[in-house]
Amino acid sequence: MTSQEERYVHYVSSIDNLNDAWRILERVKESDDGPLVGPAFMFALIEYAKPYKSSRGDVLGTHRLDSQLIPDQYIDLHTKIIDFRDTILAHSDLTVKESQIYVLETQAGIKTSSIIQTIIDPTELLSQIDKIVDLIEASLESMYTELKKLEQDLPLNYPR
Repeated sequence: MTSQEERYVHYVSSIDNLNDAWRILERVKESDDGPLVGPAFMFALIEYAKPYKSSRGDVLGTHRLDSQLIPDQYIDLHTKIIDFRDTILAHSDLTVKESQIYVLETQAGIKTSSIIQTIIDPTELLSQIDKIVDLIEASLESMYTELKKLEQDLPLNYPR
């Protein structure tokens, strides 16, 4: 695979991820708040974030979309989703939890401990689902235009 082809494959995969996120969010919006709404919503955010995180290739090394394709009015929301994915959904960063540990010893000499930490609602962005869908649609619109350019630049490699 050439570097041009690898770039194109990553771009198509990124579009697929964003379309998957969009489809999941549309189903979440249609649902009646069943037990899978939260996990589906969180998975949609992970799918959304994939193109903006590192993806390894054989020729060019690392691929990732930059935020150029995101309309200015959605940059803050995009950043919030990526940060949320990085600190809550894909990892469990202790800095976000702001934990404190309390250790005491009973009169019988037994140590016991308790942890107090911020409770994080992994669906806190759910109230912005319509804006997230709009963000994805606007990003995809730009991406489809760019995809045509990338496709036109690909050399023919199939004999007639």
